[in-house]
Amino acid sequence: MNKVSFYLVTDTHYFERSLGAEGAAFENYTRCEQYFLRESSSIVSAVFDRIAQDQETDIIILPGDLSKNGEKESHKSFVKELYKLKEKGKKIFVLTAGHDYNEYSRAYKDDMRIDVEGTSFDELYEFYKDFGYSEAVAFHQRTHSYMAQITDGVRMLAINCDSFNNPKGTMDEELMAWSKVQLDKAKEDNCSVFAICHYPIIPGVPVFDLVGDAKIKDWRTVASFLADNGVELALTGHMHIQSINEFYSEKGNRLIDICTSCLVGSPAKYRKITVDDTSTLKVETIDVGDFGMDLGGLESQEYFDRQFRRAIINRVCDALRSGDGISKYFKKLGLSFVENGTFGNLSNLLLLKIDKELAKIRIIDFIGEVGIGIFKGDMPYVKGTAVYNAISSVLKRFSFVIKRVEPKLSKGGDKIDLEKMLLDTIGNNKGFSDNDAEFKLR
Repeated sequence: MNKVSFYLVTDTHYFERSLGAEGAAFENYTRCEQYFLRESSSIVSAVFDRIAQDQETDIIILPGDLSKNGEKESHKSFVKELYKLKEKGKKIFVLTAGHDYNEYSRAYKDDMRIDVEGTSFDELYEFYKDFGYSEAVAFHQRTHSYMAQITDGVRMLAINCDSFNNPKGTMDEELMAWSKVQLDKAKEDNCSVFAICHYPIIPGVPVFDLVGDAKIKDWRTVASFLADNGVELALTGHMHIQSINEFYSEKGNRLIDICTSCLVGSPAKYRKITVDDTSTLKVETIDVGDFGMDLGGLESQEYFDRQFRRAIINRVCDALRSGDGISKYFKKLGLSFVENGTFGNLSNLLLLKIDKELAKIRIIDFIGEVGIGIFKGDMPYVKGTAVYNAISSVLKRFSFVIKRVEPKLSKGGDKIDLEKMLLDTIGNNKGFSDNDAEFKLR
């Protein structure tokens, strides 16, 4: 790939605070949310101010979920932030996604959830035409996908897989055929191409392969199509996770998927990506940092993580409180064990030996930490660590259940090794970081 440098900012979920972000209904909503509504506008403004100060890098790319939930006032305010950057000499390219057009746009006041004016998919073009659309080399009207000339010799294929006119998270045959034409034309014009897509092309962690909404549909086909047509790099979001993954097509061509976290909630990161004269790709992860609000004495990362930890624990506990009949009885037992039990209790129950350092750790605390760790990337629980050994032992105890479940999870002829999948999710065994990494491109 030719030389290029840009900032990657994903899932800004901008919310116009004046719409209303307070009261009992708001607090009830946010108890299970990873990101912040009330603070989002301040976070975006602070990060954009920092990016504007970089005199060497003038390109910013934002691949979707620009607003919280399509509130028209949120789009109006967010566009003003983009114009501020543009006035400082920055070139901005956006992609929209499902949270940008929505019939469920809401705000919060007192104990009420209030309906506010939303934004239709067709209206998004007018909002963002100055940020990629109007200057595109080619534009796919139905989905708002486009090809743009980013810099000399480098083009960007913006794949809108989350538009109103096609199934959610899909690159259908028509869009693929249109993309093939654009990729062939780029090759004729001696331009290298990278792609952006709101949905991850490659699952962020192995277990996400089992989650339907965690990656683009039929992802291996899409990844192979891109790799075999000269696209070696894809930049994605949606899952609010820090992950970098490689995929090789049957022809031996590589695709690198760099998925970046939600800007306005834990892990609260963005990236600076450069390709130098030797085609070396460098990925640098940057913390959101201070955004000018009173955080009650906490550092910004502590503030973000506290919210996410609480959201993970609340979601797990809420799931165990649901149900009826006999399932409700067993879930109640499970809830009590999760909330009050320790690793030591679990090991005694299953007749396992675990590291003494783990014995006093509460299961509920561990669930919170592992959840945060997965989304931050570079999970530390690799083979040989105490946690890896403990989880591996637990999984082996339940191997009879796993073997029954695996055939039901296996689809399209791909046999699932659930134990390996789970262990590879809690430990980064890829040989490179999910946050700061270098690759040699073609």
